[in-house]
Amino acid sequence: MKYLLRVLFVLAMFCGFTSHARAVGVDFRVQVLDPANVCVSSPNPASCTIGDPTQPFAVSFTSQTCGLAQLPTGPTDGCLIVFNDTFQTFTSLDLTFSGLGDLTFDCPTSSPNSIFANSSCTSSGGIDNLLFTGGDGLPGGQIMFIVEDGVDPGLFNGTGMVGTATPEPDSLVLLSTGMIMMTAGFFVNKRRTLFATARK
Repeated sequence: MKYLLRVLFVLAMFCGFTSHARAVGVDFRVQVLDPANVCVSSPNPASCTIGDPTQPFAVSFTSQTCGLAQLPTGPTDGCLIVFNDTFQTFTSLDLTFSGLGDLTFDCPTSSPNSIFANSSCTSSGGIDNLLFTGGDGLPGGQIMFIVEDGVDPGLFNGTGMVGTATPEPDSLVLLSTGMIMMTAGFFVNKRRTLFATARK
C-alpha cells in the first residue's frame, strides 16, 4: 500500500511539473474577467455597464442613443444608457461635469418616467454637479436613460457614481445563524457539565 501511494505521489508531481513547464511556452491565453465598469460611446450607443457601484464611470452623451428610447435625436439632444449589472438597487446617481462653462441648467424629476424623486443641481468653481436621489431607484438587471436637451451633447464629458442601499440581511440567514449559535452554546455547556462531573 505504501508503495502504491509513493507511485501516485511521484506521478502527481511529474504531471504537475510537466503541465507547468508547458504553460511557459504558450502562444496566447484566454481569460474570463469581470470588469468593474465599462463605458463606450463610439460606435453608438453611448452606454455604461456598472458592475461595481463603488467605482466611478465615464459619462458622455450621443444624440443617436436617444433614438433607442424614441426620444428626439437632434443636434442638441444627448443620451447615455446605464445598465445595472449588479444585484443591488441603485438609489442615487451623481454626475459631475467640468466643461459646461457658464451654461445654466436644471434637473427636474417631475416626469412620470423619472427613476429618482429628488434632485440637486449645483455649480461651483467650474464644476457642475447633478445629484439624483429618492424614488424607486434602478433595480439590478435594469437600464436607465440619462437625457439632456438644449446644448451640444459633446460638451458633456464627466464622471458618474451610483449609490446603493445597504442590503438587509436575509431573515432566514439570521434565523439559521441564531440556531447554530444556540446549538453550539448548548453543547459547550453540556460538555462543561460532563467534564465537571467527571472530575468529582
